[in-house]
Amino acid sequence: LRKIVFVDENYKTIILAGSGTLAMETSTTNFIKSGEKVLVVSNGYFGDRMIELLSKYPVKVDVLKAEELGSRVETEKILEKLDEGGYSLITVTHVDTSTGVKQELKSLGKEVRKHHDETLLVVDGVCSVAGEELYMKDWGIDILFTGSQKALGVPPGLAILWLSPKAMEKLKETKSAYAPYYMDLNRWIKVMEAYEELKPSYFATPAVNLIMALNKSLKLILEEGMERRFGRHKILSKAFRAGVKSIGLNVMAKNEDYAASTVTAIHLPQNIEVQQFLAEMQRRNVIVAGGPYPNINYFRVGHMGPVNANDILATMGAIERSLHKLGIPIELGKGLSETQNILANEGK
Repeated sequence: LRKIVFVDENYKTIILAGSGTLAMETSTTNFIKSGEKVLVVSNGYFGDRMIELLSKYPVKVDVLKAEELGSRVETEKILEKLDEGGYSLITVTHVDTSTGVKQELKSLGKEVRKHHDETLLVVDGVCSVAGEELYMKDWGIDILFTGSQKALGVPPGLAILWLSPKAMEKLKETKSAYAPYYMDLNRWIKVMEAYEELKPSYFATPAVNLIMALNKSLKLILEEGMERRFGRHKILSKAFRAGVKSIGLNVMAKNEDYAASTVTAIHLPQNIEVQQFLAEMQRRNVIVAGGPYPNINYFRVGHMGPVNANDILATMGAIERSLHKLGIPIELGKGLSETQNILANEGK
């Protein structure tokens, strides 16, 4: 687990049985004290969830939100807010699954480490770990969390966290005072340390079947190599977005710099209902998802984990045929051709 986020043995890894939301709450509540200020950066649904979550605890929650869905809060604006001082935590969603928008982290993390040493940088990596470039130590990330079901390619049910030495020092200070019993990292760290020494330990029953699946997936990921894996995700997502745009659809991410390599959110023509479209896709043996914003006519496509060029082409073809079936006047094969051209030119 340390290898896929580029950290050494001084960083702790924690695996809990639970969802990404469990990881979200565990990664924050263990590190707060009453009355502290926290800053939440939100580019979509899951950034907003962090706001809701932290608002249940005795901390002052300040918020920076993207001006519109599909955009993001720029690093300069975040740093200006941090310059007001006094923040114990800043939380950022690396890729918000609801919008397919990727937050810039590299310069943000380095600036936080350089100028705001009192602040822990917490990163939601649920939709980015093992798919997007992410160098936890070099980028100055203190707490990173993910779930098993996205780019790791494991069934849902594991909440995974990485903690920096700085985060561990803060944990000694807070003593997990506001963490719910099951999420108390002081208990889990002892268990994980025992496991690493191949010694038995117990706090709560682990999801052994999912741990075995994770072990298998990590072997496959490291066999591919992280840099090669990042490159594959970049090329596949670039080709897919180009194909989608070529048939007249609009991607939610406002520009390529904002667009994630792991998931793309796509606006549908207004005269097409999402459920109609999803049903047509399913008839063509391709499953895509709607979005968590019921008032926005859009769908989402995940292109992460073991996804390959054939998967992208099959999905692009199904999108074209589904839209054509629903009466949208598109040139069949145009999206496929554009996708193929980029895949060929990029050598995949």
